[in-house]
Amino acid sequence: MKRIIKTHSPIELQDWITENREYDHSYEVLVGSDAHRALKAKLLSEQGFLCAYTGRLISLESSHIEHIKPQNCCEDWEDVNYMNVVACIPANGGDKKLGYGAPLKDNWWDADNFISPLSEGCDHHFVFSWKGYINEFPDDNQATITTIKVLGLDNEDLRKLRLGRIRGFFGFGSRSKSKPLAKREAEQLVRKIDVADSDGKLKEFCFVLKQLLPKYIAGNNR
Repeated sequence: MKRIIKTHSPIELQDWITENREYDHSYEVLVGSDAHRALKAKLLSEQGFLCAYTGRLISLESSHIEHIKPQNCCEDWEDVNYMNVVACIPANGGDKKLGYGAPLKDNWWDADNFISPLSEGCDHHFVFSWKGYINEFPDDNQATITTIKVLGLDNEDLRKLRLGRIRGFFGFGSRSKSKPLAKREAEQLVRKIDVADSDGKLKEFCFVLKQLLPKYIAGNNR
């Protein structure tokens, strides 16, 4: 999980809220509006086009607007609060076929036992192995254990996706088309692995790669 640093909500959303104060079910009214489209574009941009929970690369077409605090728990316009929404895979937020991510979380909510991608240091709560496995840090941290379970971050398909990115990035495995990553290049990448490219996109699972780079440089790549 990579920390998301919020800036300011889109002016379109601010205007929409001002104009629609009389509605009780605000988010349902927001969906499909210009403000909704502007909000989604802003979320994708500030997240570097990575799913807030899984780190998978996403787009306008492959993502949905996810409420960190579920809509059924929201009060006083929290369901359209810019600080309560992120962009996540899949496009249909209720489709659980992937077996991980936002749909799995559904309407579950426990603020004390959930690591939010908006919280400072959220990326330090998860430890990744060279094989793509995820574990909590420190050991037995209940909030991290719960978050992994609720989001299915230890799902085997998701683990394999992380493993594939790790192998491709570092040049591991017989199927890799590139040579193993040079140590000098690895040292440079530590400083810029989580910087977006010219299209504003981060590298998929960049937070996993960033965590493994120092180990690779130190010669601990297994």
